[in-house]
Amino acid sequence: MSNICPKGHFSTDTDYCSECGAPIKLTAANNNLRAAPVAVPDTVEMKAGTVSANIDCPDCMTPRRSGARYCEVCRYDFELATSFNGLQSLTTSAPLPATSPASATAPQIAGDASVIPEAAVIAPQVVIQASFSVDEDKVAAPIVDAVHPVVDTAVQLQRLKLVIMVDPTLYTEEDPANPCPVGAPDREYHLDLDEQTLGRQFEGKGIYPEIVVQDPGISRRHLKLMRDERGNHTVLDLGSANGTELNNHPLEVGIVSTIRPGDQLTLGMWTRIRVELR
Repeated sequence: MSNICPKGHFSTDTDYCSECGAPIKLTAANNNLRAAPVAVPDTVEMKAGTVSANIDCPDCMTPRRSGARYCEVCRYDFELATSFNGLQSLTTSAPLPATSPASATAPQIAGDASVIPEAAVIAPQVVIQASFSVDEDKVAAPIVDAVHPVVDTAVQLQRLKLVIMVDPTLYTEEDPANPCPVGAPDREYHLDLDEQTLGRQFEGKGIYPEIVVQDPGISRRHLKLMRDERGNHTVLDLGSANGTELNNHPLEVGIVSTIRPGDQLTLGMWTRIRVELR
């Protein structure tokens, strides 16, 4: 079996062309015959609508199914003897119905002008354009906060991560029972979920946040990091005991605020979180 399709493409498959999808049914010997001209009997009329059912598709050489108007592979129109045009199919809402000679109304000739009855006028082709109606009452309100007053309506496909570090400068109220860690390494968390909770883990009540920060000043359910329908990353204080600051601005409980690369969150007794691109 040859791997060259009827259109001349070299195919990696042996049954259907991997380039154009045409079926490969010809042997190597028959491939040589394809280049020779095919004699068409005089009894076969090549006009639209009268092509023999046994003639193969001239575009992809697929045998015509008996009584079928279109080629099963490339959608060639046997009745109109025209190749398939995808753009043409989008310019009409429906195929024009075939009219018999008896039902067609002939135009009336008056002098040099042709008077066509109103019923015989064919509407011009109209390009179909999708139209959408927007219910303004159901459109989500943009997120506006004091840190980022300019609303970004464009879809952001940024992939962010949090770098959580111990900052001794935030440890202003020393507590002998909770000394500030020294030499603690920075930790990274990728914001790859639509919702992630940040807090201090407490197994006694079954609280397991996705991002665990062991800081006694952080609540067990302190923050929620989310991604909205526009792709923006946001942060929400869940009513923490000691609060959260975003770029030195206190976050209001229950108010969603956007976060972007370069922003910093401070919370707990010594925790600083830097927002970075991955």
